[in-house]
Amino acid sequence: MKVSTYEDFVGQVERYRIYPFSAFIPGHPSLTEAASDCDWHNDAKVETDPWQWRVRIVKDRRAAYGKFFGGKLAFVHIDSFSAVRSVLSGGASVERKYRDGLLSTSAYRIFQAIEEAGSIGSRRLRRETGLDAAEHKKEYEKALIELQGIGAIVIAGADESESGWKSMRYETADHWLSGEMDMDMDAALAKDKLQAELLPVWSDKAYGYLAKRLKLG
Repeated sequence: MKVSTYEDFVGQVERYRIYPFSAFIPGHPSLTEAASDCDWHNDAKVETDPWQWRVRIVKDRRAAYGKFFGGKLAFVHIDSFSAVRSVLSGGASVERKYRDGLLSTSAYRIFQAIEEAGSIGSRRLRRETGLDAAEHKKEYEKALIELQGIGAIVIAGADESESGWKSMRYETADHWLSGEMDMDMDAALAKDKLQAELLPVWSDKAYGYLAKRLKLG
């Protein structure tokens, strides 16, 4: 289904619960495909620019946004994010994963900096974690994907510099969801919830792909 307005896009996220930014789930819609005829990167047309929708939906607290699935960007409806996060993390905290050797030192350092700041832009985050040098760029980006891949942090917006270049702003999932829902959902219950939400609306091919990745059964 094509989308031409922000509300069309929100409706798609509400229907599918997990909605990729670009096509990486076989047989499943994505924003770049559905909004291919829209006014991309057009600041003068906020209502019809999907590039701006991706940040607006987060600020409106309608969906979480991040590289949750294999480094690929996706939107997760706010009512489903707690379940997705529980499945991604396996119910283990960031601290536990770090203690168990399942999280890199750089990722843990970045998480601590985000947690302390509440909300922080990428440029400042790199400086505060000592990862702002060019040789640390890949290490920094890999650590961010680690944290998003366990549902620990989300993209919470974008900052614009004097030159007009925009960089991502990050928050911990706990901070972004504060007061919205149960953050400690049991992983088994989370899988049941996602199965119940996704099976009626996802194609067999798309569900099979995600079920294998998340081990939904």
